[in-house]
Amino acid sequence: MALRDIALTVLELEPNEFHWVLMEPVQAESEECLGYRPIDSSTQGLPDYSEALIQGASALRVLQGLAPFGKPVNPVGLGENCGSTDDEESSGEGPDSCMFTTTDHPAL
Repeated sequence: MALRDIALTVLELEPNEFHWVLMEPVQAESEECLGYRPIDSSTQGLPDYSEALIQGASALRVLQGLAPFGKPVNPVGLGENCGSTDDEESSGEGPDSCMFTTTDHPAL
């Protein structure tokens, strides 16, 4: 897996409505500033900062091709085929993700 600089932040867009945002660095106009652009964010606000941070970290794991926290990489239930995966997880997008499109960086 290629390493990629990604930052996670939590923003309170409305009172008691917290959103996680994954960002990657971009070329800044000055060496004194760091520039970032969003690559993914939550679509629904959460009432708690720490819950938004945990869900953002879980989204980061999915972006890296890892399983979200608390879930196996390929969940298999009784009587299920080992080769089957959930479409949502295999696409790399969770139910609370808006996955920004980037054009000048290769996707993971």
